[in-house]
Amino acid sequence: MENYVFDGEEKENKEVTGEEPDASGDDESFMEGYLEDEETTECAECGGAVSPEKKVTKEFEGEEYAFCSANCAEEFEESVAQ
Repeated sequence: MENYVFDGEEKENKEVTGEEPDASGDDESFMEGYLEDEETTECAECGGAVSPEKKVTKEFEGEEYAFCSANCAEEFEESVAQ
């Protein structure tokens, strides 16, 4: 393995395998949604994930867009209006 120096501290580069031997049940259930190929909606403004509970939809020029918050919807509307 290679060693890297950052701000005077030596750190070891660790390989990530995707599996952690000590993953708790909470971690496993958190990842289930990603592993089950669930469709995730992306915010049209910030690119973040849109939760179904907080989803805001707006129509601009005949096309419907999904946003993660009302704030993102407003910012998107302002950027389109320019």
